[in-house]
Order: sequence, then C-alpha cells, then structure tokens
Amino acid sequence: MACLADVYKDKERTNWLKAWLAIDIAKSGLEHLADNVAQNFHRLIYSHVGSSSTSCTTANVQHKIIKEHRYNRLSLKNTSAHLWQTNYWEIAKCFFPPDGYAATSSIQDTDFNGVISFMLNFKRFDSSLSFPITTGKPTNPMSACLLYKAREIGKAVRHSSVMKVTDVELLDYFTTLSNLLNDSRYLIGDSDAQKAVKKLEELKKDTLLLTTAEMMHFLEAVDATLKKHLKDVAKDVVDTSLIELRENTALCIDKITDYMDTCKEELAKEAVSQKQDFDKNADKCMKDYNELTVSRKKDFDGNADKRTLAFNERADKCTQDYGKLTATGKTDFDENAEKRKQEYDTLTVTRKKDFDKNAKKRKKDFDENAEKHMRKINEQCGNTSFTETSYKKSSEEIQACIIEQYRAMCVVPVSMLDPNIDVPLERIYVPPSIKALKRGQDDIHGGSEMDKSSTMKSDVNCYKELLHRDGNPVNTIYIQGDPGCGKTTFSTKLVLDWCNAHSENGASTKKKRKVTTRGKASNRTGFSDLDTLRDYKFLFFVSLRDYSGTMCNVSQMVEEAIQSNKLPWDDSVWEHKCIVLTDAADEWYHPDLSYPPPRDYTCRCGKDQSMPLYLQRKNITNIITARPWKLANRRMSDSLTCMFQISGVANYQTLARNVIYVLAEKDGISQKAQQGKCNDFLEKLEKNNMGNLIIIPAICVQLVHQFYVGRLMEDSLCSIYMNMLDMHIANGLHKLQIEDFDTEEICVKEIEHIFETGKNEYMSANGSLIRSACALAFKTLTDSSKESSLVFAENTMTNHMTKTQVDYLLQTGIITKKKSLALSQQKNIPYMFVHKTIQEFLASMHIAINQTDIEDILKDIQRVYCDGESILDIGQLFIFTCGMCVPVAERMSKHMMDVITSDMESKLLSISDQIIDLFSTPYLAQRILLGGFIERLANKQPCLQLTLTHIALDDALDDFRIPRKEIDALNTLIDMNISNITSMDAFFCYNSQQELNRVQEIISQSRESLSYLRLRDLGQSDLQLDLQGLKLKSLFCSRNSVLSNLDCTYMRSCSILYPTPLSEMCILQSMSITGKNITSLQLMDDQSIDLLCAALPTLTSLHTLILYGTNLAVTLLYYLPESIRKVVYRASDVSAQDVKSMVEWSKSRYACVRFELLDCRLTANESDTFNWMKQQDGIDITQCESVPSIVKDHFRISISWSTILSK
Repeated sequence: MACLADVYKDKERTNWLKAWLAIDIAKSGLEHLADNVAQNFHRLIYSHVGSSSTSCTTANVQHKIIKEHRYNRLSLKNTSAHLWQTNYWEIAKCFFPPDGYAATSSIQDTDFNGVISFMLNFKRFDSSLSFPITTGKPTNPMSACLLYKAREIGKAVRHSSVMKVTDVELLDYFTTLSNLLNDSRYLIGDSDAQKAVKKLEELKKDTLLLTTAEMMHFLEAVDATLKKHLKDVAKDVVDTSLIELRENTALCIDKITDYMDTCKEELAKEAVSQKQDFDKNADKCMKDYNELTVSRKKDFDGNADKRTLAFNERADKCTQDYGKLTATGKTDFDENAEKRKQEYDTLTVTRKKDFDKNAKKRKKDFDENAEKHMRKINEQCGNTSFTETSYKKSSEEIQACIIEQYRAMCVVPVSMLDPNIDVPLERIYVPPSIKALKRGQDDIHGGSEMDKSSTMKSDVNCYKELLHRDGNPVNTIYIQGDPGCGKTTFSTKLVLDWCNAHSENGASTKKKRKVTTRGKASNRTGFSDLDTLRDYKFLFFVSLRDYSGTMCNVSQMVEEAIQSNKLPWDDSVWEHKCIVLTDAADEWYHPDLSYPPPRDYTCRCGKDQSMPLYLQRKNITNIITARPWKLANRRMSDSLTCMFQISGVANYQTLARNVIYVLAEKDGISQKAQQGKCNDFLEKLEKNNMGNLIIIPAICVQLVHQFYVGRLMEDSLCSIYMNMLDMHIANGLHKLQIEDFDTEEICVKEIEHIFETGKNEYMSANGSLIRSACALAFKTLTDSSKESSLVFAENTMTNHMTKTQVDYLLQTGIITKKKSLALSQQKNIPYMFVHKTIQEFLASMHIAINQTDIEDILKDIQRVYCDGESILDIGQLFIFTCGMCVPVAERMSKHMMDVITSDMESKLLSISDQIIDLFSTPYLAQRILLGGFIERLANKQPCLQLTLTHIALDDALDDFRIPRKEIDALNTLIDMNISNITSMDAFFCYNSQQELNRVQEIISQSRESLSYLRLRDLGQSDLQLDLQGLKLKSLFCSRNSVLSNLDCTYMRSCSILYPTPLSEMCILQSMSITGKNITSLQLMDDQSIDLLCAALPTLTSLHTLILYGTNLAVTLLYYLPESIRKVVYRASDVSAQDVKSMVEWSKSRYACVRFELLDCRLTANESDTFNWMKQQDGIDITQCESVPSIVKDHFRISISWSTILSK
C-alpha cells in the first residue's frame, strides 16, 4: 500500500495532492445522482417527441433542453445532435462549459468540473438538492451554494501555479465537499455518495490507503494535468513567474517520476515473491489431489457393484409389470378404436354438409367475380349492354339506399333542454361562418388573425367555393373548428343537400331557392347551389370515431358500410365523382399493430399515422372535419389541398328567431308574439357579457331556450350555466317521473355557496350526482390524451360514478351519446358532455368544491396546459373559476403568464423560415384575463389579484363599441402589475396624449422586466419614449415612434418600419455599438443608408435580414457579416445585373445562404434572367415566378434559391 506523504516532503505540496484526490473522490460520489438525472431526462424527452430522428424532432429536443438550462444557452461545441437519441450523455454535455468535452462519452470519462457544471446549469437538480443553486456570480462568495463552492475548489486546485495548499484551505475543501455529499435531500441516502464521504474522512485523517496501482493511476492523471496546466498558464504569466513555475513543475515531475520508478521496482519484487508462493502451493495441491483420486476410485468400485445388483432386481420387476400393462392397454385400445370410428363417421357426414354449403357460397362468389371481369372485358371491347344493365342497376341501388338512410337521420332536436321537439334540420339551420385559410402567408406587421401560420380570407358562401379552386375540383379539404361551432351540423346539411340534389324532384338550383319556416319564406343566401353537388354521383359519410383503433383505410370503411347494408359492392363505384366526408378525425387514432404485424393486415400508412389513409384520385374529393389541434401540424399543398375554418353561425339572430319560431309553434303562440320574444331576447343579449358564446350554435340554442321559458339570468356567466344545468336536471326528473336522482347521502352545505340554493333547487337537491359529473368533467378535461378529453368511453365514466348515475346523466342531457350519419351501425358510440363549455363549467365547480386539494388540482392543470399551443385552451375554465374559486384563479393566471413568457423566449431563440408573431398569444390571453376579472365582479367574489405581465394597449378601446367595463378591468389589472410587465404591444392611431403618457409610465415602471416591445402607428410624432434602462430582447416600431436611450445588448430581434429620422438614427447607432446579439433584422423604408452600412458589419450574430422597398439591394450585401444565412428583399427594384450579382455573392459565401426576391420589380426580360439562373452551378432554385407589371417593360418576380456547398 502507498501513502501520499511518501511523494513530497513539503507539507503544502502533499496537501495539494490530497486536494486533487479529494476532488476525484467527490466526483465518484456525485456520479450516481448525475448519471440518473441525465438518463431520466433523456427518457422523458423522447417519450414526448417520439423516436424519429427528423430535423423537426431534433429542433423539438433542442427547445426542451434550452428550457431546462438555467441560462437558456447550450454548449453545442461539446455535443453531437445526431447522437442525442442514442446516447443520453450527449444531451448532458449541452450543460457543460462551452468547450473541451467533445471527446467524452460517459460520466466516467468526464472530469469533476464537467460534472459540477452539469449540476449547476441543469434546472432539474433543483429538486435533488436541499439548497437553492446559485445563479450567476455571487457578490458575496460566502453566500454561494455548495455546488458553486465545489467548482471554485476545482478551479483553485487545477490552476494553482505553485501546486501548494495550506492546512486551512485543505480543511475548508474537505468540509465543503463532505457537506455537499451529505446533502439531506438525496445524497445522504446514496450509497456511492456515502462511500465517498467515508473516503474523504479517511483521507483527511491520513488513514486512506491506496494500492500501488491506484497510486500510479492517480499520479499519472496529476502528471498529465500538470503538463497541460503548464501550457495553459504560460501565456498569461510574466517571465519571472514563468521561470519559477517551470522549475517547480520540473521538480514535481522529477519527484513523481522517481517515485513511479520506485513503485515499479516494488511491483517487480512483489511479482517474484508471488510466483514462488504459487509454485509451492501448486506442488502441495498436486500431492493432495493424487491421494484423493486413489481414495475416490476405491469408493466408486464398491458403489458400482452395489448399483449393478439393484439394477438387475429392478429390471426383473419392470419386465413383469410391462407384460401386465401390455395386456390391459391392448383391451383399452380396441375399445377406443371402435369409439373413434363411430365419431369419424359422424364427422364425415357433418363435413360433407359444410362442404356442400361452402361450395354453393364459393360458386356464388365465383359467379359475381366472373360477372365483374366479364363487364370489364365487354367495356374494353365496346360492348356496353352489360354495364348498362347489372352495373348501372347496382350503382343506382347503392345511391338510392344511402339517400334513403341519410334522409331518415337528418332530423335534429331543437334544444338539448327539450329533446322531444324534433324537426327537420332545414327548419332551424343557419349557414355557418366558413373562411378559407391560406397557409404560411407572412404578415409584415407580425401577426395573423388565427394562428402563427394561417391567414383568413373572405367568407365561403357556396359549395362551389368549398369544393373547387380556380375552377378545378380539390382533392382534399380540411374543415377545422372548436367544439360546438357547427362542424357536424354543416356536414349533416351537406349530406341532406346532396340527397336533395339527386332526388327525383330535385329541380335546378340555378334559380334562387327559398326555405320555409312555419309557412314563412326566408331568402337563403348561403350554400344553395345544389347543381354543384349534383355533379357528384356518390357521397359517403364516415364517422371516424367508429373505426378508432381498429381500421386505418377510409375506402375499406366505406366498403364495409355498404356491405353491412346488404348491398353489392363493386370497386367501379370509385370511378364516379365522389365525396368522401369523414367526421371527427380528432377522435380517431391508428390501430396499435403488434410486431411483426398480422399477415392478413394491410396497412400502407407509413410513418405518418396521425390520419387514416384516403383514396387519392382526381375524381374523389375527401372532406375531413376535426378540431384545430389535430390539423395544427398538417402540411398543406397549395394545389391539391384546402383548409377552412368554421367559427359558428354567420347570423346568430336568424338562428335565435328560427328556434323561437319552432318552440312557439308547439305552444300555439301568434306570429306577433313570436317577433316580440325575438326582439326581447336580442335586446337582453346586448346587456350581458356573452358575445363570445352566442355565435356558438349549441350554446345559442340553449340560451334561447332558457329565455323562452323565462329562466335566462342576467348577472353572470356562472349563473347562466348554473341555471342551464338546473333545467337539464329538471328535464331528466320529469322524463323519469321521479323526485330526485341521489341514492346516497351527501353534505350539501360544503357546496351550498356554489349551488346557490333557492335559485337552483334541482341542483341543490341532487348534489351527489352533480359532484360525480364535476369530477368526470375535470378528469376528462385534464386528460393528457386530447382524443379522449372531450369524447370518452363508458368505462371512463364509471371510474367516477356508478352505472345508475351514468344513466341519470344521459336522461338529463348533460351527457350525450355522440351519434352520427354513418352508413354502418356505430360500433364505439362514445359519450360526451352536451358542450365543451358545460364540461368546463362543471370542471370549475369541481375545483371550487375541492379547495382542500388545490395543489393536486393545479398540478393537473399545469401538466395539460403547459405550452404556447395549449395555454389558450384554458380560457373558459379560467373565466368560470374566477367566478367561483379566487385562489385557484390567481395561480392559474400566474401559470398562463409564465407559459407565455417561456413560449415567447422559445420563439425568439428559434430560427424559422416564417416571420414569427410574438404578440398574438399574449393578446388573446389578455382577453381571457379580462373576461375572468369581469366574471369575478359579476359574482361578487373577493378582490382578485390576477397576474397580467403581457399587455396589449389600443386607443380604439375608447371606441363606443368596447364595453366600458373591459376598459376599466384592463386599467385595474395593469395597475396591479405595472412594475412587472414583460411584454407590451401598443397600437395608437389617434392623437391621444393620455394614452401615450400611459405607455411611457409602463416603460418607466417596468424597466427591470420589460423584454418585448411593439410600438405601432403612434399618433403623435413629437413625443419621445425614453427607453433608458430597458433590457429589450425584441423591438418592433413603426411610423411615428420616436425613441431615445436604446440599448441593444440583449436584443435578438429588431423590426423597423417607416421610422422617423430620429428613431432610425437612435436605433442604428445603438446597433452599431451594442447589437452583436441581434439574429433577425427587418427594415422598411430605411433612409439612413450610411448608418445602416456602418451598423451591418457589427451585427456579428445576424442570421436573417429582411428589407422592404430598397433600391440598394446589391450594395448592402457587401456589408453583411459572416454569420448571415438568409436574405430577403420584398417589393424592391432590381435589374438583371443585380440578380446576377446576388447569385454570385451568395455563391461566394463559406456557408449555405438562402436568398429570396419576393414581389420585386425587374427592369428587364425576366425569361433571360431565369434561364441564366437555371444554368448556374452551386445553387438550388426553389421558386421562379413572374407576372407583368403595370409599368411597361417591367415584371413582378418572385425568386428563391439556396447555395449548395461543395463537399
């Protein structure tokens, strides 16, 4: 055994070696924790993003890693992204120091500094340690956490120029490392950590013994570090210190070398000694073995004789037994043979009958198949007599059958509150508001009306606009919409209109059509062109939920449905023009195939199994309806695919009148009285905060019914929905002729304030049923699977209530079975709440009822609504909760703002081909918070401290169209949060000095937190906005914004549109000095060309440059930094020579560059320019289009290309 004291005679140098060994021991104690955290995070990431290795998946993984980094930056020099999926340590290396760890592949070959940096930078270690982890460099070193102190110990030992450590320093090192390994949260129970603590204590007391091999390994590591350290520090020390360092280092190396030689000699001597001992022991063992062999042989011979005698005796006995058994077995065999013969004769007769029956079936199938092939032969030979007899008869039979079935099902209840009033759909139907979505269209103001990738076009008012594009039929049509907005109703009306178009009396619809309601004619303005539908021979309606998890081929679903109606099927049906209408794609999921898949299963879906497989033919139009989340990531082809947004009825007043007319017809009310009720209802709506709900058809009908029977409340949404549920329960009790539903006792007092006893007697009297419904609503709404959050199976319900309660809820209409127009008998009829807002209201009641479980409730909410795509779905649940449970509402608002902040940060850091709108989600979130604050007031809840850190200001709020209570609510919430605003979007088109002063006030109060600022069309050009002290990450300013004291140090995105001269000068000068971190720059109508040319070379991180209307396109290229990867010119004037110069410039870059000229005016023959580009090597042209300009001999061109780097 060896001791460190033997290496140096100098005590402080021995201390230095002890410190080295202490660091190595501490690393071994931390390895188990660090390795486990790295593996768990790797599994968590790939369980969310999937196992594919696409660039999209890698980007998603990188985004999740950034979110977990304490400083939101990755050490990409250390890691290889293509290894992330297979090696969890490659992901861990993203949290290491900036470089120096590319060669490490596991925690074992990672040094102490790498492991400690991993733990300091990775947020997930917060939950594994009892102390808060230090962020940044602490002003007081004594206040730093143990991890930070441990890293400083490593630096001090590694970078010591004299390789000495005092006794006091060494004692402090031992104390810090031991305290870290004894942390009470996790490490105190980790066996590896505690072994390391024990070793540190032994090292501290000089009782730790190392083997010679261990000592040599340790000294070699120190030797290598010393040599490396000598090279590193030589650059920074003065000559005198350098000489001293070299002498000390050489002395240390000589002593280490001498000691290593001594160790080698000791090893050689020990090896000779061990060999001699081995030879002696081998001779002794050989002698003992020979003696044992002789003894064992004698024992074996005696035992063999004994065993032979016993075997002979046993053989005689077995021979006698075998003879007896043979005789018995022969008798049994004869008896069994006779029995089997009789059974065989009986089976032969049965099989013959089955064979005859099967032969007849096979003959029938053969005849049908022969008929099919004969028809094809006759068609090819020009003989159509066969086709026009049996085939035409078969097609007409299929069409007539499905028309009859569709018409029988196109009857709907007027209201779920009285499902007994069934009328034809046409009696109450009002055309929906349907708009076409154009994917990927940029908005220079940074926004879109719907989402980040879609812009809305004009309303679609007829089937031709829906089914055709540029006069040609569309192959695939997606119709997306939120629950209850009318997707299924529109599908039902489409089916009914198709039936009418093919009826015997279906006259041409080229003339104006009318629809009557109770004898009164009303002009129909939308979707009345039945001639368009008459061009389609067949319309097949498929409810995808019926095939969820069982079938993935839509054409097979159609064939099965036709055959289930005992109709002959022929594939030639697909040769006609067909519409295949598939409903509820969001409730379908792909069958879970075993591996290897069954031989008889033919799945051709490939990697994309998010949607079923559709038959793609020019004569077939596939229409798919779904909720928006299902279609969020679908790739849309501009030529073959269209997407539409359905957002409720186009005219809710007409729908309200139609419903009132039908309800009044039942009661025999006069037409004058009907009109009076309609006017009263519409007048009452104007007074209530229900503008966002009344356009939803399902809710509009419910509210009309409430009003009709005199129960529509006026004070709050919670009261309206409470009343609606009370009517549902009363309706169910009336149908069953019973007094109440509850079969078990429940203490109603705990939820009495929610039930509002007295106003809603049926709710109060059936608390147990309502509580079960509330639990079901909350658990399904927070289900991690979106397919089952709104539509669920019966076993999901019985997890929260009894079967009897399920039946009761069905009778009330609160829960419904979701039926469809499907031709086949529905297999998996799912359950759902009558509308999503009913489900959200009940879920909010569950929150209020269970306030003792707030932490668990909030965890469920935060788990589901956790990113920018899902956070807005929390809106209606939040508004109801503001009216019933203030503590949870306050924490929900904080969660919403935190998620939006994280989402904005993620968007800002991402590199995308699209212009990303940072402010659309914050604006919609603000509307949600305003709705919640107003609902709190309406329900007289206590003071509500909502968190609103992302605000949108618009002086149009003072317009008379905006309710005063919304303006007051916004001002109140801003005052509550004025010192913590993170983003502000200010849009002013009027000269409102008061509002402009408000903007400056917010900027001044939130200097420490404001990171995102958008200023648009400020009305007064003489008001300067002082940005002193702001650490902006994103700035967007346009027109009359006048800025001063701008600091771009933290900025990554900047957009300047039509700036004032002062603002332009302020921004460009600031960029030149502090803009090195800007990655995206967008400019329009820039006038200060000299300042821009001076600023561009200093933007050393610039990735994307977008310029509008510039006349110096080529000149600016030569000022761009090396980091540039994308250049876009919009609406600019260019010449043919300019285009050639741009191509040559892009080819001269050392990295791949994407170049886009969009809607630019070319002063030359565009065909010559296009032909020249196509002949160029080294570029990949992705777009090349032109249209004549209004200016003679000019063309509007759009060209895009990317450079191809040579290998």
